[in-house]
Amino acid sequence: MNHAAGRRSSGRPGVRQNGWVISPAMFSYRVGGPIGPRGIRRGRWFDPTTWAFAAATITWLIVMVRQIPCRPIGEHFPDQFMRLCYSDIPTLYLGRGISTGAGLYTEVPLEYPVLIGYLMSFARWLTGVFGGQVGPEASYADQVAASQIFFQITAVLLGCLFLGTVWTHLRLARGRRGERPADPARNWDAVLIAASPVVMANGLINWDLLVVFLTSLGLLVWTRRQPLAAGGVLGLAFAAKFYPILVLIAITMLCVRCDRYRDLTKVWVAAGLTWLAVNLPPMLTAWPGWSEFWLKNADRGADLGSIWYVLTLVQLQVPAVSAIAFLCMAAGGCAVAWLVLTAPRRPRLAQVAVLLLIVFLVFNKVYSPQYVLWLLPLVVLARPVLLDVALWTAAELVYYVAIWGFLQGLLGLGTGSEWMYWVAVLGRACVQVWFALRVVDDIQQPWDDPVRQPMVDDPIGGVLDHEPDAAWLLALGARRARARNGTRRAAAGWPVAPGSGPAGTQAPGGHKTPGRLAGAGDPPSAADMPGGARNAAQASAAQAGPAAAGPGIPPGADLPRFEA
Repeated sequence: MNHAAGRRSSGRPGVRQNGWVISPAMFSYRVGGPIGPRGIRRGRWFDPTTWAFAAATITWLIVMVRQIPCRPIGEHFPDQFMRLCYSDIPTLYLGRGISTGAGLYTEVPLEYPVLIGYLMSFARWLTGVFGGQVGPEASYADQVAASQIFFQITAVLLGCLFLGTVWTHLRLARGRRGERPADPARNWDAVLIAASPVVMANGLINWDLLVVFLTSLGLLVWTRRQPLAAGGVLGLAFAAKFYPILVLIAITMLCVRCDRYRDLTKVWVAAGLTWLAVNLPPMLTAWPGWSEFWLKNADRGADLGSIWYVLTLVQLQVPAVSAIAFLCMAAGGCAVAWLVLTAPRRPRLAQVAVLLLIVFLVFNKVYSPQYVLWLLPLVVLARPVLLDVALWTAAELVYYVAIWGFLQGLLGLGTGSEWMYWVAVLGRACVQVWFALRVVDDIQQPWDDPVRQPMVDDPIGGVLDHEPDAAWLLALGARRARARNGTRRAAAGWPVAPGSGPAGTQAPGGHKTPGRLAGAGDPPSAADMPGGARNAAQASAAQAGPAAAGPGIPPGADLPRFEA
């Protein structure tokens, strides 16, 4: 076993015992540490692809078996809330005119984006092919029977999309085309998605696995350094749900930091044109039905699962909840943007995307149970630590049970148990914030990032992988570093010389090198490091000379591991 992981300082308060540092980061690291080079085994039984697809298949079989107690008996449906197997799919088939053969958006307003409407139409067509009675002449009993065929067809389609999601994450861990992964252990992270209990619980509530697959596929294409195609796939995902635009915003923030405006333009143009191409037909032919999704979300008040809804249950009415929720989201987005531009090293794409999504979900007016599927892939990509993922999963499962108990009336107002529902909602939000803080800690201390290993920058960074910061950010960081260095020297009673210190080293010829950037791409200064790390950094700087403080760090260079 490689003990370097245990000896490495996490940068957090810990207790030293016999040269070891006991810290929270140590316990959340992989049990046993990374496998040594001589312990690597090859073959299908040691390939994560085999186990990931096997776990995904078993997971989806469990999802489908869980729906058996909710099958209708004749024309009557059993109590789906009590059995914890509720699904919108057969309910909307019967309640939105889909069973009568009415045209979606043209004859029936649908509160779903267009791409999900297309998937519904395709599944309805297959229902007729497999013997279901679809049309206005079908009796209610025939419609109920057809709803089960519709549900089973949709379950198979969503199962294929789930397997596709697992496949994309297996490919995401393998690096760019033609390259071997720097950390083969990352290939096993896909198992955390394939065997996730949140998929077992929420996989068939709605059609959200469609957008999850498309978003993961868009990240995979972005990883292959194809911004135009990635924008097209993400635009297609945006036509299915709203949240993929947060991934585009994350790409925007990182491209601004690296001055990659050409690639940024390609992504947004491709995404916009793709979204317009998918939405334009119903926009021109069925505007009232197409706009139902946007009008409903704009006029929607505080709803199930949100912190705003809990406030209404305790008789704390929030005026203009839509405006306040939007302002909170905007403030959170600005905070994430500030973090991206001031972090000591450019954050990874998954880290920025998961922070934006957590901000959106925490302050959103509604939190449906299936929204957890949006978070799952980004949580695994941002911080693939088993303990952290397990705690987040537990909070989501508690909320999953609480929401059905609330809708059943067991945890409703006046029952004396309504506090359980409030605790589940607030507890889930607190765990999400806690996970976000863990990600922020990794961004602020990139040498402790569980994904970043030697010579690894951002495995899904695409054109941003090992890309240097923009020149304007380098200059800004240099000025901040000079100001901070002057303040420290003045506080210590030392003479302050212009251009002195790590941020203003005097180069031959009278030119000043920008120096180490505080908040723009380098490790912290020696004054900010633990004792042992400070000594190592100072020794390394003394050997390297003044040129080491300059901006000429090669793009492929990685941050050193500061060991105590």
